[in-house]
Amino acid sequence: MLTVPGATREAFRISLIVAVVIGVLGLVAGYIFGAAGIAAFGCVGLALGAANALMVQRSVLRQSAADLPSKAALVRGVGARLAIVTAVSVALALFFFPTGLGTFLGLALFQVINTIVGSVPALKELRK
Repeated sequence: MLTVPGATREAFRISLIVAVVIGVLGLVAGYIFGAAGIAAFGCVGLALGAANALMVQRSVLRQSAADLPSKAALVRGVGARLAIVTAVSVALALFFFPTGLGTFLGLALFQVINTIVGSVPALKELRK
């Protein structure tokens, strides 16, 4: 059984911590400024982004552990994950319009967090 490499696991953990801190700060700011609903849906988006990142890790591990790794299976998994995350986000945005649009803000924010946190080790390596 393969496990997630330490640097990847650590980057994901840091991304989660940063996302939780931003989510809590967003909820507090949303409450203070009267936008608690948008902030709450932003937290849902952060959680969807984190769940997607976790599913990506598991999918890559599953494909690398396979006897014959399939690029097509990996692509199908990416498509299915994106379809699910998009469907949930669109449904929330439509059913709870306009506050449900905060879900997209949270998704985008998690991607930014994850990209920045994941880039730091690579940038440190380049400096050496």
